[in-house]
Amino acid sequence: MNKNVGLFFGTFDPLHNGHIAIAKYFLKELKFDEIWLVITPLSPFKQENKVSSYYDRFKIINTYCKKNSKIICSDVEFNLKPPYNTSDTLTHLNIEHPNTVFKIILGEDNLNTLHLWSNHQLILEHKICVYPRKNLKNEKSQLINHPNVKLYNAPIMEISSTLIRDMIIKKESIKHLVPEEVYLKISKQ
Repeated sequence: MNKNVGLFFGTFDPLHNGHIAIAKYFLKELKFDEIWLVITPLSPFKQENKVSSYYDRFKIINTYCKKNSKIICSDVEFNLKPPYNTSDTLTHLNIEHPNTVFKIILGEDNLNTLHLWSNHQLILEHKICVYPRKNLKNEKSQLINHPNVKLYNAPIMEISSTLIRDMIIKKESIKHLVPEEVYLKISKQ
């Protein structure tokens, strides 16, 4: 029997309660065996100097995942060559795990730009599970009606890693925004 895994890609800088709420929603809604938090060393769309080191992010996220057996911390992209394109990661994972069905968990804002991603047609060969995100432009993706794309009624999170990083710089408490394991690790740093 095939394993059913949700792939949740991100820099997770830091992992916050919004990420966890989305992961838990899809675990329950789609009855995934596991959700893998695929830590991206550097998104092709982000600046390198604005992302914490991979090692720090991995340690923090893995601390959380050790206590949550169905949410797995994945470093697969750190074994691949840049640029870290989702299509390359999927190709690698499909070869390494032939008995696993991978579905992609994607924010609605990212769906709006998916047609610009490298080899996006390969990505669309997988089921794309879209969660709503605040969209200031109020635009709908041209891919929303693709047969492999489905919008789910997941909770809309009013939280972002950028907000949390800004709060850390201002020495404001982030305790209510991140899992306890993440808070304790960040506090020590």
